[in-house]
Amino acid sequence: MIKIRKEAVFKLASCEVMPAENSLNFFEPVPDGVMAGKVSIQPKFIELLSYLARKYPNVVTRDELIENIWEGNSYVGAKALTNAIWHLRKHLNPLLSGEQAIETVRKTGYRLLIEPLFDASDLVDEPEILQVEQAKVERLSKQLRLGSYAMLVLLLVVAVFAGLHLYQDSKQLRQTEMVQLTRAAGAELYPAVSPDGRWLVYGKRSNLYLKDLESPTLTPKRLTSKRTRELRAIWSPDGKSLIYPSEDRVTRECHMNRLMLETNEVSHLSECYSYTSALDISADGQSLIYIWQEKKESDAGLYLLALSGAESTPVRLSCERDCGYRDRDVAFSPDGKWIAIARRYGTISEDIFIRNIVTGEEVRLTQGLEDIRGLSWDQDSQKLVFSTENSGVRDGFIVDIESKELLPLSVSGFSYPKFIPHRDELVYSNYIKDFSVAYLALDQDIPSTIFPISQAEYSYRNPDYSSKVKRIAYVSNETGFNEVWTSDHNGLNRVQLTDLKRRVAYPAWSHDGSKIAFLAPDDKNEGNKIHIVDLSSGGISILPSRSSDHRRPSWAWGDEWVLSSTNDGLTAFSLHNHSPKHLSTIDVRLGKMTDENTLVFTRYDEYGLWSMDISNPQQVELLIAIEDFNESYNWVVTDKGVYFREVNSGYQLINFWSFNTDLTTPILKLPASSLSSYGAMSYIPGERRLLMTLSEYSKRDVIKLKHKLLH
Repeated sequence: MIKIRKEAVFKLASCEVMPAENSLNFFEPVPDGVMAGKVSIQPKFIELLSYLARKYPNVVTRDELIENIWEGNSYVGAKALTNAIWHLRKHLNPLLSGEQAIETVRKTGYRLLIEPLFDASDLVDEPEILQVEQAKVERLSKQLRLGSYAMLVLLLVVAVFAGLHLYQDSKQLRQTEMVQLTRAAGAELYPAVSPDGRWLVYGKRSNLYLKDLESPTLTPKRLTSKRTRELRAIWSPDGKSLIYPSEDRVTRECHMNRLMLETNEVSHLSECYSYTSALDISADGQSLIYIWQEKKESDAGLYLLALSGAESTPVRLSCERDCGYRDRDVAFSPDGKWIAIARRYGTISEDIFIRNIVTGEEVRLTQGLEDIRGLSWDQDSQKLVFSTENSGVRDGFIVDIESKELLPLSVSGFSYPKFIPHRDELVYSNYIKDFSVAYLALDQDIPSTIFPISQAEYSYRNPDYSSKVKRIAYVSNETGFNEVWTSDHNGLNRVQLTDLKRRVAYPAWSHDGSKIAFLAPDDKNEGNKIHIVDLSSGGISILPSRSSDHRRPSWAWGDEWVLSSTNDGLTAFSLHNHSPKHLSTIDVRLGKMTDENTLVFTRYDEYGLWSMDISNPQQVELLIAIEDFNESYNWVVTDKGVYFREVNSGYQLINFWSFNTDLTTPILKLPASSLSSYGAMSYIPGERRLLMTLSEYSKRDVIKLKHKLLH
């Protein structure tokens, strides 16, 4: 059998292909084609061309090319292969007077149509090499037979040791494989595969859908009604039913439902808190665990419901009051021993705990994560896979419950993972989202869209403008961590103000432009503190507080106090070591002082825009009616009125409410999710510009993942 060396130089008509240099050398001009001379192309393109040449004149399948050129990564390789063929044809087709140099064989692969000419020195006769190697083996065997028994034992030990290393190396060499399971428009969330591996359920546009993985071209089936909202579901262990929270769109009643797939019968299991509530079912199918807020409780928490009884009562597992945390996600281990819990401290710190089902004992596995989106156990109940966001970048990790060692999967956009039952593969929702600080020019005759102030590959968010220093403060992740930066109103002359490497958030200028308040995690990463950066000195201080959680900061009129809500309500924190002053029991989401005594704010317990006289905090007025104002953070007060975002089904509006007329006027209509729900809005008076956080993301698809760390 004759083989050709991988790096062999060869000729295609008047073109010499030189793999070592990643180049094509054309000896003479081609009519209507390329000029004579050397052309450099991408390494993958040259590797693909060499592979086709070595296989000439045979057809090479797409799968074989992806396996050998792109190391089996079909998710990347499929598009890359098509792109590479297009570029190669562009260079080589002139050699055949415009005819295809590489033929596409329908439903099979590709074939090179120009006969390659190789140098004889690049041809390898494999049988001769094999004979030489066999001779070497025979000589070595003869020497070994003459060795002592001790040497044989030693060689055996070495062989075993080497075998273990080879096994470990083989694990490391396993390739990551991603298969895209959904391709329709929209965002597919909370994917879960049935126990038999055939069906995929996921949430999309507040309904559940079922996809047959054995017939991927069939349109997914919508399982739930347009009269209700659903997003996440779990399979019963026998695969015959789905359990999911469902909310009536009109009455807002929420029930935990069971859908029997064979009969389409739906039954209520219990009340639920939200149609996005986290839930899971035990491996034996006897227990359901979910997050719920009972009417008499002040906080949501974990509840365990026995499914075997006819009228079982949910039992609360979480702390009931003044817990200092919120449970956000939950998963049963397959061996029935543990419950994994994602638990949030404050507004920006979150961690994973496991709870022994029998004893109630809890073990903390992580310290100081940011935003966990999904938990799933491996089939041996020894590791947890989860998604977390670090300064705007979402990725997957594995944590070992014994060693607590964290290993990154290095899969960008990894969200809501769920293992496929009884397999070392999982599905996840691909979620890649970027943010930019953008502006809307308000003085234009013709309304236009919003424009980013800077075109960059990093995420910029939460702008706040100071009229005193004429600069924007915002958060950027370009150092790998969310830090506070400032720029002029055009996004130029940028300056980094913090280097805490702790995921800072929500910068707010003092009225005199000398300081910026912001939130950052505390030393234990179990909450957040109000930090102050002094622009004259560059120094950063932390305001004294007994609370572990603070809402977005804003400044009192004289810049001597910073206002923020804690679990006790609205509180003023001193810059001069005075004791904090409790102002109101109202839990303020975002507040802005408009004069010495007036605080305009939004609140947690209901919508609407409100005002408070902080000299008399009991005096609270509703500025914009609850039914007309459904925004929490995207609003700003100007001297003439309030600009704010309005969220509607399928679109968003930027509105203006006038102080003089008490009327609301739409300014601009935007696609849904254009502005981030957790963004910010600011105003540049001299330029008559609105600043806001623009949300930019590609559609979210469900991906099946094979990964070396999952074995």
